[in-house]
Amino acid sequence: MRTVSEGGPYNCASCVLLSGQNAVRRTSDCPPHFLVCFFLMILLVVPSLWAQTPANGQIVTLDDAAQQLAERAAAIPGLRGPLRVEFFQDGAFAGETGKDWQESFKRNLEKARVSVTEDAGANVLRVGLAETPTELVLSAGVRVSEKEEARFVTLPRTAFHASSLPVVPVRIEKQLVFQSGDRILDAAAFADGGDTGLLLLAYRGTDLSLIKTDTSGTSRQFASLAATGIRTSRDLRGEVTVAGNETQVSLPGKSCRVGWSTPDDVNCGGAKPTWRAAVVLTPACDGGGWKLAADGADWSSPDMLQVMPDGAGRRGSAALLSDFPGPILSIAGAEVPSAALVVTRNLRTGNYEVYRITLACGN
Repeated sequence: MRTVSEGGPYNCASCVLLSGQNAVRRTSDCPPHFLVCFFLMILLVVPSLWAQTPANGQIVTLDDAAQQLAERAAAIPGLRGPLRVEFFQDGAFAGETGKDWQESFKRNLEKARVSVTEDAGANVLRVGLAETPTELVLSAGVRVSEKEEARFVTLPRTAFHASSLPVVPVRIEKQLVFQSGDRILDAAAFADGGDTGLLLLAYRGTDLSLIKTDTSGTSRQFASLAATGIRTSRDLRGEVTVAGNETQVSLPGKSCRVGWSTPDDVNCGGAKPTWRAAVVLTPACDGGGWKLAADGADWSSPDMLQVMPDGAGRRGSAALLSDFPGPILSIAGAEVPSAALVVTRNLRTGNYEVYRITLACGN
């Protein structure tokens, strides 16, 4: 896999990363930032969690799991109270589990001599309950001495006697199609006859440009947008839309049209941007549609793509989650109804990456 440095040729990465076993939850209004950290940790550690569950079957109820989680949280080195406990759980799922386990957790935490308070200035202990395809996972996360600490307890779904948990009719397939050291704001797929590739709104050094690539990711044409006067900003937003043989670029307070006939075929003017609505994908097996969403507000944390059944009549259905190596910067529909492009910044490598997300039928 090749990466590109500032101003160099653009090349794509061809490896396909399947989501494997997608994390599943019901649709909810839970705070998305916590869900990002919580579900990412679940995806990373679930394979090793069985070793933490007593072989004698001690954890058979949510109360048992809450008690053990409280004991593990209280044993975190350097943890001092009082702590303000915040619980995070899907609203629909909370109707089945109730809140008794939350009270049990707080009681057992105090039994372990860690005091609990409602003081808004106290250190926060975040406790969550989530579903995976095979387990219920309880998590406790807290910052101690500038370090994030987390503890987990799992409960087999078969041990939880609730109504039948939903079956997800689609799965997420994720493919890394492009990466670069240059900052990418947005990406769009184009298909013009036999000509296909990506359109990238990105900075080449300090020059905001629109880059046209072929299917291999190699750059073919550049269109400078320097005349817009848009300056580099951490929170700068920009969107690319394919309009026939032209490309429309939306920026804060400006709109540009790129015709591609010559390098200077760029016309920009003042305009109030109309940002794209949430992307809804429609796989062949489910015409109801699936809405894509992400938090993307914290540039220092990995993000989670949420794929939720669209429409009020489908609330309470299962949703899919797919983790990313950094904040999600943009989501745009691709050239087919079942696919989208997601731009993220990899916090480990520092590169900007473009993923193709496809909703495929079946689990």
